This record gives sequence, structure tokens and C-alpha cells, in this order.
Amino acid sequence: MKPQSKATRRPGTWSNWSGNQTAAPERIAEPRDLDALKVLVKAGTAPVRVAGAGHSFTPVAITEGTLLKLGHLGLVHSVDTETKRAWVNAGARLRDLSPALETHGLAFRNLGDINAQTLAGAISTATHGTGASLPCLSAEITGLKIMQADGEMLTVSREADADVFDAARVSLGTLGVLVEAEVQLVDAYRLHRTTWAEPLDSLIGHAPSRWQTRRNYEFFYIPFAGYGICISHEETGKPETERPPRDDDEAVLGLKRARDYAGDDIKGRKAFLKSAFENFQGEDVVGNSWELLASQRNIRFNEMEYHLPEKRALSVFEEVVRTIEKKRPDVFFPIEVRRTRGDNIWLSPFNGGGRISIAVHAYHEDDYSFFFSEIEPIFRKAGGRPHWGKLHSLKAAQLSDVYPDFVTFCNVRNRLDPKGRFLTPYLRALFGANGA
Repeated sequence: MKPQSKATRRPGTWSNWSGNQTAAPERIAEPRDLDALKVLVKAGTAPVRVAGAGHSFTPVAITEGTLLKLGHLGLVHSVDTETKRAWVNAGARLRDLSPALETHGLAFRNLGDINAQTLAGAISTATHGTGASLPCLSAEITGLKIMQADGEMLTVSREADADVFDAARVSLGTLGVLVEAEVQLVDAYRLHRTTWAEPLDSLIGHAPSRWQTRRNYEFFYIPFAGYGICISHEETGKPETERPPRDDDEAVLGLKRARDYAGDDIKGRKAFLKSAFENFQGEDVVGNSWELLASQRNIRFNEMEYHLPEKRALSVFEEVVRTIEKKRPDVFFPIEVRRTRGDNIWLSPFNGGGRISIAVHAYHEDDYSFFFSEIEPIFRKAGGRPHWGKLHSLKAAQLSDVYPDFVTFCNVRNRLDPKGRFLTPYLRALFGANGA
């Protein structure tokens, strides 16, 4: 039987979610089975890249060659209820995998702020949630099936090809196509979610103890408001409660309107926002984990996020706030602050110990060059590591300075893909001219 694949040639352009990255690949293909995928990986015009959900702000998926989408390769393939592990389609979205896993009584231990990403995209960029005792999603992977440049499938784990496994868990898709992943899960659970507004000084003062005592804790600081929003989740055995209607999108657009209306009247803008947050009504709700941990984000933005050493992160956050409020009155998107447990994955930003992540956002229509001119130098001076899927300017030389296992990763990458079929010019700049 001839392999089936839905494909188009010269379809125009592909764009990521925010619209800051576009590509005009020779071919966009959505293989319906592994045989079709094998043909595309072996014979498709290089560079061969996989487009997940487009939630990376870097050119990680951009190619003039072959762009693959793997959403048609299923959801949950097998489940081991004793070990609480499941093999799933790596190209499936987290928001689809979570309810499918729930039917087996299982759930992801943690999730990020959104769940629109594909699993492969999330683990390849070390996507994370928040929680001092909770690692990034890549650390929950116990096995991977990778289609190599020659079309052959390689199955790796801690027990089999451990070096490839260590490289593949965070690899930006440069070793091959992640087809399936075995994920360590937990029993399905409910969370008690609370949110509240709090002044800036209190946010900073209470953050360390809250990260130590709460399962999930993060905060969003609102520039020019003097206030932030705290979000906390605790596991609970209480029954689910009805969740009142929420409109996070309207709240963000309200911040934009306050900026636009105030113009140069920063004092008036601060007074308006302060009053609004003094009257903020938070949430107090119980629900299943995946529905409460992740939120819908429909207002498009661009983002830079760096992961900072824990002892320096809050002072870095204060410097970022001062810089934005002194130099960038156009900024209205919240600044997000989270904490993640350390791991030993070669290219994980959390390799070697837990880190605190600070994310700065800009409305998708607004200029974000200040990320690089004003904010990134603050992050880098403090020893920060960039999120692989979010905007940064680092290249191979700088990356090798902040990742102890960087050269080891590049050596494994070059061994698996010596001809560089999965490397674009952007990725060659990250991992060296020949990926070695």
C-alpha cells in the first residue's frame, strides 16, 4: 500500500503563533503514517524541520526545505498503569493529550502557563511550569523514538543509548524527528487555585517562602501599576467547584487601553492601575489539574525569557522593572516570574540546579527590540540562560560558556546527523557551522 500523506507544494508562507517568524518552505507535509514520514525525512528537500504549534518566537521551525506536521499520528499509543508511564505521539498537543490521559486515570505532573504546544516542541525547548520541587517537562521523559536522517527509527532511554537520550530530551529537533515519547505521569489529581493582587514590595518579599511552601506559585507584575497578580495551586481532595467566567484577554486589552489613553501621563496611568488592582477580585476554585494549570492566551505577543540563578533572580527582576518603567512607557504586558527544579539534561536551562525564570512580553504589533538592547544584558550579566523557544541573541560561543555539556551535545548531534539535514542557518549559528 502506498504511504498516504497530505502535502502541498509552494503553499505560500507558514507563520508562528505571534507572527514574528514566517517561512516559505518548498513543501509542507502532514504524513498520515510512519511510512509516509520516512519518505519525507529521507527524500524531502533539506533542511527538514517539524512545525509544532508555532509557539516558539525564534526561527527554530523556519526552513526553505521541508516542513512537517505530525498531528495525524495519534494521541496515546500505550499505557502502563503500574509504572504510570505512557507512550504518546510526540506531535500531539498537550491540550489534547491531557484529557486523553485522564481517561486512563493519569496526568502530567506539571504543565506550563499554556498547553497549546505539541509535546515534542515543549520538551525540545525545555518548556516548564512553576514549582520549586517540579522539573521542566523534558525531565519527565523516560524514552523517545527518533526518526533519523536515513529514515530509520531509534529508540532511546536511560538504559539504551543513554548519550542520545540525554541529548534528545532538549535538542530543538536537531537530532531527528521526535515521533513518540514515553512520559512519566502521576495519578490524575485536582488542584485548589487561588489568585490575588499584591503590591510590588510584597511580591518580592514573600516570593521565596511561597516557592518553598506551595506546590505551584508564580506571579505576574503589571508595569506601571505597582501591583502584580499571584497564582497559587495546591493539590486537594475536595470536589470540583464551578469556575466563574474569566476573561484574561479582555484584562490584557484593558492594560493596553490604559497605556494608549494615558499617553505621556505616566502618573495618571499609575494612579488608574493602582486603583484597579486595589479592587481586584481573584479566583478561589477547585478543578482538575490540566484545566487549572494552563490558561488560554489569545492576545498575541512576543517574548524573551531567561532562567536565572535563584540567589540573584529577584534582584534581577527588580532591575528589569526599573528599566522598563524608566525607559519603556509603551510596555503594558505583565512580567512573569516562575521557579523550576533542577535536572541533569545537557541543554536544559535547569541543568545543575533550580532556577527562577523571568519573562518579558511585548504586544505583537509593538517593537520588541528593547528585549535585546535593555533587558537581555541584565539577564546575561547575572548568569542567565535563555529559553530555547523564546527570543534571545546568543550563538554557539556564548552558549558553550553557559552550558557545561554543550560540546558533548554537539558531538552527539553531529554523529546522528553528519550531513546536517535537520540544520537550518539559524540552528548552525546556535550549534556551530557544521553542528559540531
